[in-house]
Amino acid sequence: MPRPARTVSLDSWGQSVPDSRIRIDPEFDARPDNERGRRTAWFAIAGLVIAAVIFGWFLAVPVGTDPIDQEAVAAGTSLATVPTTEATVVEAVVEPHPPVLQSSTMADVGSALSDVIPGFTDEITMLATPPESFKVVRWSPSEAATELVFSLDRIAEYGCLPEGLDASGSRFARTRRDGTLMVHSIADAPGESAKSESVGLNVGSVAWHETVPGSLAWISCARSESSPSTLYSLDVSDLTAEPVPLWTFDQSCSDGVWLESWTNDGALVGSLLKESSEQILIGPDGKIVPFHAASQPLVTGAEHEYRLAVPGLGIDEPVGDVAWAPDGTLVAAIVDEFWDTDVPRLCVMDVETGQQIAEVSEHGSDIIAMAWSSDSRFLLYELWNFDSERGGLVMYDMVTNTTTRVPLAEIVDEIRTSAAS
Repeated sequence: MPRPARTVSLDSWGQSVPDSRIRIDPEFDARPDNERGRRTAWFAIAGLVIAAVIFGWFLAVPVGTDPIDQEAVAAGTSLATVPTTEATVVEAVVEPHPPVLQSSTMADVGSALSDVIPGFTDEITMLATPPESFKVVRWSPSEAATELVFSLDRIAEYGCLPEGLDASGSRFARTRRDGTLMVHSIADAPGESAKSESVGLNVGSVAWHETVPGSLAWISCARSESSPSTLYSLDVSDLTAEPVPLWTFDQSCSDGVWLESWTNDGALVGSLLKESSEQILIGPDGKIVPFHAASQPLVTGAEHEYRLAVPGLGIDEPVGDVAWAPDGTLVAAIVDEFWDTDVPRLCVMDVETGQQIAEVSEHGSDIIAMAWSSDSRFLLYELWNFDSERGGLVMYDMVTNTTTRVPLAEIVDEIRTSAAS
C-alpha cells in the first residue's frame, strides 16, 4: 500500500518540564498617613466580601460541555460522493446517542467498534500531534473507545520534529533539536513501558518504508555545512543490525538535498541544483534505479517532479497523498494544491480500468490522513476543519457504499490499520 511518507517523531522518557515561576511585585505607597491606612483596611474587607460573592456565584453556575462532545456519531451514512457509476447512492442516517468524550479519549462510539461498523475487524493506530504533545492511540474493534498507548511532552523537547509511524504502527520516530534520530517502540497496551533508542546523528530528513515494518531511511548531514551528506537505511526491528550507508551526495543538507520516500524500489531523493531541482531513485543495494525501470510506474508531475502514477488521474493533477488497497484493486488519492482555494477532494479509482469509483470533499475541511483496512473493504480518512477545530474519522464501506463518521477530539496526522490478533 505505497503512499508518500509523512514525516513525524518523538522523544526519550523521563524528561520533565520545569515549573513556571510567576513573580508578583507588590505595589508600595510612600504616604504613611493613618487615614489612608483605614481606607485600605475597609477596601480590603470589601474586597473579601466581593470575592466571596463571586466565588459562590461560580459554584452555582453549571459547567457546560465542549461542543465536540455533543456531536453525534453518524453510523451507516452513505458516502457524500459524486459516484462515476450509474448506481444511485441511498442515504440512511442513524444517530445513536454519543457518549461524552473525555479529554484523554480521542474517539468513543458507545459500543464495540465492530458493532457500530459491521464487517470492520481491524485495529486502528493513529498519531496525533497537538501543540503540547505527541500521542499514539489504538482502537481495538472490540472496544468502544480509543486508548492512549504513547505520549511525549513536546514542550519539554522544544524543537523536535515528528517523523511518523512505521508501516505496522508499532514504532514512532522523531528528530530531536540537535539532529538525533530517535525511534520509540509503542507498547501493546496502556501502562506498558516503551523502548527508545537513538539510531542516527545530524539527521536532515527521514522516511519510514511504505510497506515494510521497521524499515527506516534517513539522510545524515556532515558536521561541516559544506561537506557531503550520506543516505542510510536500517532495519530497526533487528537489534543486531547496523545502519547501512547507501549513497554519499556531493551536496550538503544546507545546499538542498532531502529524502522524499522509501519504497521497495528504493529511496526517492530530491536535490536543488542552482535554481532547478532534480530527483534520483537509489535502490536498496545503493545503485541508481532508472525511473522507467521502477516496479511501480512513475510519471512526471505538474512541477516536473516524479511521482507514482495514479490510474484515472492526469499528470497535471496535484496529488498530495496516495493509498493503495492491499489487494491492489483500488487506489485512493488526495487531489489538492496548497496554494489553491478549491476544496481538496479524495478520489477512489479502479486500478485496472482507471474508472473513478467515488469522489468526496467537504467545504471548509481538509483531508489530512487516510488508510485502507487490511481486507481492502474500508477506506479510512480524516476530515478536519481548521477554523472550527473540529473533525472526524470517516470509514467508507466499499461493499455497502456507506460511511460512518466518528468525531475526533484532536487532529490526526497518520492512520495505520492491521488485522486484530
